[in-house]
Amino acid sequence: MAKFILKNNLYVMAALGTVVAIYLAFNWSSMPVLQRMVGLFFIGLVMHLWEEGRFPGGFVELITEHLHFTASSRHFGEIVTAAYVLVIAFVPLFFPRVPFLAMATMMLGVMEAVMHVAMIKMFRLPRYYSPGLATAIVLLLPISIYTFTYVIRHDLMQPLSWLFAFLYMLFGLIVAQQIVIRASGVKYSEFLKNVRGALFERS
Repeated sequence: MAKFILKNNLYVMAALGTVVAIYLAFNWSSMPVLQRMVGLFFIGLVMHLWEEGRFPGGFVELITEHLHFTASSRHFGEIVTAAYVLVIAFVPLFFPRVPFLAMATMMLGVMEAVMHVAMIKMFRLPRYYSPGLATAIVLLLPISIYTFTYVIRHDLMQPLSWLFAFLYMLFGLIVAQQIVIRASGVKYSEFLKNVRGALFERS
C-alpha cells in the first residue's frame, strides 16, 4: 500500500482534490469565506503539482540541471511535497475559524508566483516560463490576493497572527526541503549555496 501511494501520489492528490471540489460545489453557500478560499487554493495547488511534475512537467529536471542536485527518488520528493501541501492547504479546511492557518496558505500562493517568475531569471530560461508558472499566476496568486484583501478589509488578523502565519508556512517549507535534500546525501547549506550562485551569478 505504501509503495502504491509513493508511486501514485499525484493521482492520490488529484482524487483528494476532486473530493474537495465536490464538497465545495455542494456546500459553497454555507461555508465561511476563508474555508471557500482555502478549498479553491487546495484544488489549484494540486493542479500546480501536476503542472510541475507531469503536464508539461520538467520542474525536477530544471532543479537538477541548474542547482546540481539530484533527488534520491523522484517519487520520494513528490510524496514529501504532497505531505507539505496537505499540512499547508488541506488541514486549514478543518479550521475555518483560525485565520492564520488560511493566511499561511495564501502566503505560499504569493511566494509560488514570485519564485516561479524568479526562476526564469535565475536559470536564464529561453522562454518566459518555468514549470508551474501558469497555475501559480492564474490560480494561486489571484486566490491569495483576494483572500488577503478580504482578511485585511474585515480586520480578521492581528500582527502576531500574521507572524504565526508566516512562520507556519516557512517552517513547513524548510522542513520539507531539508528532508528531500538530506535524503539525497546533500548538505542543506550546499544546496542554499547553489541557489545563491544561480541567483547572483552573472552571465
